[in-house]
Amino acid sequence: MNKHIAMILAGGLACAAYAEDGFQKDLSTGWRFSVGPQFNFNANGRIGVKSGAISVPAPVFGGNRSAAQASGDKVSFDGERKTFPNGAYIDPDDAAGVSGETWNWHVPAGELDGGVMSFSYGYSEHSIVYDTFGGNAKDDNYSVGIGFGLDRTVWKYGKSGVDAGFNFSFFRKENWFKGSAGGYVRTDTYTEGTYHADVDLGNGGVLENPWAQNPDGSYGAGSFDGPGPVLNLDEISVSHRYGEESVSTATTSYGPLSIRGDLQMYEFQWALKPYYELTDWFVVRGTVGVGLDYRSIDVKVSGAGSASDHDWDCYMIAGLGGMFHWKGVCMGADFLRKVFDSDMDVNTRYVEGSISNASWMLRAYVGYEF
Repeated sequence: MNKHIAMILAGGLACAAYAEDGFQKDLSTGWRFSVGPQFNFNANGRIGVKSGAISVPAPVFGGNRSAAQASGDKVSFDGERKTFPNGAYIDPDDAAGVSGETWNWHVPAGELDGGVMSFSYGYSEHSIVYDTFGGNAKDDNYSVGIGFGLDRTVWKYGKSGVDAGFNFSFFRKENWFKGSAGGYVRTDTYTEGTYHADVDLGNGGVLENPWAQNPDGSYGAGSFDGPGPVLNLDEISVSHRYGEESVSTATTSYGPLSIRGDLQMYEFQWALKPYYELTDWFVVRGTVGVGLDYRSIDVKVSGAGSASDHDWDCYMIAGLGGMFHWKGVCMGADFLRKVFDSDMDVNTRYVEGSISNASWMLRAYVGYEF
């Protein structure tokens, strides 16, 4: 790039030096200064939001699973007197005084199923997670700027001649790029379940005997004196388990995010402009030269932030136009094409992509010869 810039500057200086020494006064009496609007076309933008640049809330997790499990784990039997949450109890101490056996126990009606008492502890959980997604947006826009030119005839033969000139153009357009891309998805997960503590009284079928059940449907003598059905304490076991869970999810999308880009560009162009005089007051003029552009874009992403990027682009330029001139005043237009230009790579904190150079230009101007 530095080599190209040096060549452009050298060419511009050479044209200026030649113009100073070899100027022909058939078309003008000196320098020709012009000013007017310039329209740049065919600037295509493709910009995408970086998924990692999208700001999302922190994940959220809440629930009482641990509390339910802690409550269930408290249900146990270690050989000492134990009262259970349903009012049942087992007491190793009874009037018989036989080690490892007792009739001093009681289970309320409806609390035994196959010799097992089950205790359930419900829990619920709610989690929120966020997943970001990127994407690209496209836009094709034009730019209108103001241009300044300085020309001088450096060669003349009959009705033909060559002008050497320098042109400078400036463009700035807010919201030049408009598009939408990227965002995030919020996923809410709801879980409902139970934690169980199972107390298996075992006891070799003693509970299956009709006399083990009281007339009110309860079991056991429920007294120190007894007598009643005897439990073998060594056969009592307690286990814990999770039951089935029900899980449901809900998703909500946020986006796409708005992308806005403010484009600013400076064009520096040096060119030779061969012409032919069709009449005393109108000439057809071509353009062949080189150019150097400075391009800058400030990109704003809704909900994220803004950042800018810039670059330089070196290219060749060619075109065709016409110019009216009389009594020192000139007016004309050139239709120009950039050749061997390159796209602008955009890579900021929030976005990445590219913008093609405005390769087609229409330059209109009025000027004065001095």
